Amino acid sequence: MSATVAAPASRNAPCPCGSGRRYKECHGRPSAPAARTAAVDDATAERLHAALAAQQGGRVAEAIAIYDDVIARVPAIFDAWHMRGVAHFQLMEFDAAERDIRRTLDLRPDLFAARNNLSLVLEGRRIARQEAALCRETLPRYGPLLADPPLSPFDGTGAGTRVFVLGAGARAGLVEALVRDAAARGADVTTIAVGDGRAIEGDEAARLAATSGRDVVVCAGCARPLGDWTLDARPGVTALVCDGADLASFIDRLREVSGQARRRVRVAVAADASIDLRPLPHVRSDAW
Repeated sequence: MSATVAAPASRNAPCPCGSGRRYKECHGRPSAPAARTAAVDDATAERLHAALAAQQGGRVAEAIAIYDDVIARVPAIFDAWHMRGVAHFQLMEFDAAERDIRRTLDLRPDLFAARNNLSLVLEGRRIARQEAALCRETLPRYGPLLADPPLSPFDGTGAGTRVFVLGAGARAGLVEALVRDAAARGADVTTIAVGDGRAIEGDEAARLAATSGRDVVVCAGCARPLGDWTLDARPGVTALVCDGADLASFIDRLREVSGQARRRVRVAVAADASIDLRPLPHVRSDAW
């Protein structure tokens, strides 16, 4: 039996390695090879379980950081390479995903789950490239949704302005910098975190739907949907700040924050973001 995965309570339970097979058919097989992989102590096994829990809970960046640490300590653990590759795939980081899963297969050439996931990564990259090409072709059509000439999100913001900063997948540092920028201008700032896979609902959605006049709504990031309140909101300024989104996600959020073309949107891009929004009007800033 492989020592790299702790046995679950039942041999019929899913294997903790994430292969999708039952434990008895995966790491619980008496013939499961362990000779080519490193033995794992209890502390490392606990770290692997913590990484998997984070990954399954949607905290993918946290999971990758744990896998990084495990691999640095014990480089021959194929489970860490495999699941880190899957985590990169979840983030659509195809090159990193392919690298990790190919390393998994160097360690465990017989691992069906890794071979299957490698196929998914290669197909995912092909589809993503096709999607990016289509988005690039259609991008100019979204020009009427953007403020032109382009303005930074907080231009004109001052004392008495209510500012809502929505954390929709942007890095925490960007959200914090936007809050500081608005507060420094004397605005009354409210931060709303958009849950992974969940839109803004309840009282928060009602407050946003009631925005108008001098209110400013800034969506930081493009990764998470916002909700139906965007159709009712009438803020004086709506802005979308990108820190590295793909074009498809950007287009989705742009349509949403515009209230499906009910208002124009100020678009800004963090200086270190790789997204290319040409020819759309936008500002690029290193202030956040």
